[in-house]
Amino acid sequence: MGARTSIAGNALVAGICVFAIATLAFGAQEKVDYTGFWKGNCEDPIGLLIKPLRNGLYSISFCKQTVCSPGAYRPDTRIENDPMYEILSPNKIRLRHREGGHSTYIRCTSETSPSSR
Repeated sequence: MGARTSIAGNALVAGICVFAIATLAFGAQEKVDYTGFWKGNCEDPIGLLIKPLRNGLYSISFCKQTVCSPGAYRPDTRIENDPMYEILSPNKIRLRHREGGHSTYIRCTSETSPSSR
């Protein structure tokens, strides 16, 4: 019976190690912060201001030149796992339009002050 206990114990330890390695490799990915000004091209006069709110949500505002429209341009979102957004990279997202189609935006800056646009 001692050999069975040893095999079972070794299998348990091996399982715990595999789980720990998988968690480190897949589950502990660093959370991306989407805060900043996003534009189709950083020289464009229009774009999106993405600001963090609470509980992992972001507000999305539409901006022209140096003025952002008051209120949210779109509903508050987590961006990740939202079907209206496709994350292409930490600094490139695709926004789906309700009427069809999409626009691709790149993060031009992580700042949210008017002078940073």
